[in-house]
Amino acid sequence: MKYKIDIKSFVLGAVLAAVIVFAVAAATPSGSRTVWEYKTVAGKVFRGEQNLDDAINATIAQGWEFMSASHATDQWGFAVMRREKK
Repeated sequence: MKYKIDIKSFVLGAVLAAVIVFAVAAATPSGSRTVWEYKTVAGKVFRGEQNLDDAINATIAQGWEFMSASHATDQWGFAVMRREKK
């Protein structure tokens, strides 16, 4: 069974896709993109010195936003923080 490309449908689809792309681009104001800076903090996962919870809370107090956390080893973990670039 041979498949034949219908030129009219192909052109109509391409034109419709271009119209959508240009409409979205025109509706988005220039300069509205937010630029972020990222920071990682590390600490012990379990209670003790250099606790990860305390490091996250201290960084949040400085204006950073919590993004994600994970463990690096059994006892140590890290968190990714972000804030709008100034």
